[in-house]
Amino acid sequence: MPGRTYEKLEAHHEIVLPDAYFEPHSHDADQLAWIPGGARIRAGDSRWHLHGDHFAWIPALAEHEMHMVGAEEMFSLYLDPSLRPSQERWTRPLVLPVDPVAGPLVRSLCASDVPGARLEASLLLLREILTTTEESYDALAVPVDVRARAVAEAILDDPQDDRDLAQWAHELGVSTKTLHRAFQNDTGLTFTGWRTRARIYGSERLLSAGHSVHETAELTGYATATGFIKAFRQVFGSTPASYIRAKRRASGATTRRTAI
Repeated sequence: MPGRTYEKLEAHHEIVLPDAYFEPHSHDADQLAWIPGGARIRAGDSRWHLHGDHFAWIPALAEHEMHMVGAEEMFSLYLDPSLRPSQERWTRPLVLPVDPVAGPLVRSLCASDVPGARLEASLLLLREILTTTEESYDALAVPVDVRARAVAEAILDDPQDDRDLAQWAHELGVSTKTLHRAFQNDTGLTFTGWRTRARIYGSERLLSAGHSVHETAELTGYATATGFIKAFRQVFGSTPASYIRAKRRASGATTRRTAI
């Protein structure tokens, strides 16, 4: 989709299908991608399942692919590498939290033509924010091990799947210890902890789409709404209702600011 092109920046706001897939590719520019509806991304050797509170940083020439998981829009800034922050970490793919100021900045850059002075100020501010933003480790990493990755992708496709690690190991013809070690080494989480996060990340999309807490609990594999709410609070730090209210307020405020 045509975007807005400046000397050192291309800004794109794309409407995408909920299950859209972008095949492996690379860019000459650094990419800062924001997919509010969530996506699975492979960038270099990293595999993530991101939700709407994450930016993905993909440095120039890094091969990557994206699979939307309910997203309806995607914001992308393609930046000349000369604008890249100086720390070494920016040479590799990163996940960053969506800063309360950086999010509206990205939307604004993608939504309207920006005069030269304002563009320069916006890019300087965005660069400063990114430079001081800590890398996010709450993104859901997908295992590199092909057997564990098959399990992970099956759960992402169907969060209601309640097979335990022993059942998966039996089906794949490997030991339970092998799968446990693969999840732990590749994602930093146990299988149970990983599945909980996968379900809760999936629930965030369902709740945003208007499903009730009870419906969402059932669709993501929870026997009771109480168990679902407890798990949601452990991951996001608030109840589902409070989280969605805050997200809608923030989205409404951003829309109003962009329109002004």
